[in-house]
Amino acid sequence: MTNEPVHLRLVLEQLLKDFGTPDIKSITSIVDQWEDIVGPDLASKISAIAIKGSELIVRVDDPAWASQISWLESQLLEKIEKVVGNEKVSSIRVRTNLK
Repeated sequence: MTNEPVHLRLVLEQLLKDFGTPDIKSITSIVDQWEDIVGPDLASKISAIAIKGSELIVRVDDPAWASQISWLESQLLEKIEKVVGNEKVSSIRVRTNLK
């Protein structure tokens, strides 16, 4: 075993891989390009907040949007695939931010 320093990014990338989560670049690409993925109208109502395994977690302020996401899920997954590639995000879970 060597006592050489290890870049934190490499450690995080390995942890994400071990948990089946997309790499850091994919995650940041989704967040950075969220408005392009969903469009400006939806981006003001739906926020990408996390990725757990291959599941994208989004937050909505109005519970009515939760049902809309289920109708839009396949379209959103296709757009996400264009940004980050195949099999990185396979489903979307909605969390409601009740005020």
